[in-house]
Formats: sequence, structure tokens, C-alpha cells
Amino acid sequence: MSSIKFKTRLKPKALIDITSLIDLAFLLVFFFMVTSTIGRESSITIQLPKAIQTAASQKESIIVSVNKDNHIFIGDNEVSKENFIPALKQRKDNLESWDVLIRGDRKANYETIVFIMDSLNQAGIAGFSIATED
Repeated sequence: MSSIKFKTRLKPKALIDITSLIDLAFLLVFFFMVTSTIGRESSITIQLPKAIQTAASQKESIIVSVNKDNHIFIGDNEVSKENFIPALKQRKDNLESWDVLIRGDRKANYETIVFIMDSLNQAGIAGFSIATED
């Protein structure tokens, strides 16, 4: 008995399925787009006072927030009045170009806002702006 060998015209091809890799790439792009826009806003809920004329800040800022209960925050971290100036000096040293943005709730005491402005002056920070709602 002789064996018969059949020749096929089709040669096996090695295929790499990149569908899941493309899905992963789109998910990563979407993740970085969403997280880069959210990082700029603070997670502290504050009702800003309204103003007729406003200007957008282009600099990197230290965000100081005061909520309606007069609690002071630097970024998202609550700071006591006693530790406010040392915390400002530490943040100031970590930034190359700095400016301070004060976000005060419309129901916060004026005394607390004045305390923050006076503390900024004591910490050697002359430039600050006050956030308002358009």
C-alpha cells in the first residue's frame, strides 16, 4: 500500500487578534481624559458668591476653601487656624509658580476670609484671587 499525500493550496497563517488590545488602548485614553479634567476641581462643596465681571486664572494655584461652617481647607485637606500658616509655607515651597485662589462659601463669615488674607500676607504670599460664580 502506498500512501497518498494531498497538497493544500492554503497555508496556515499566524494571526494575532488585536481587538482586545485596541479596546484596552481606548479605555486608557478615556480614563486619562476624564481624570485630567477632574483633578483641577476641589471636592469641597461651596456655593460661591456671584460677580458681574470675572477673569480666568492661568497659573498653577494653591486652592484655599472655606465652607459654610467656616472650616478652612488647603486643597482637599482641612487645616486648623493654628496650622494654616505653616501649611501655606510648606505648599508655597513645593510650587515653582504659585498663586492662591480663595474659594469662600457665600455663607462663610467675613472674619474667616479676612483671617485667610492676613495669614497669606504673614506667609509672604502677596498674590491671591477670590473665586466667584459667573
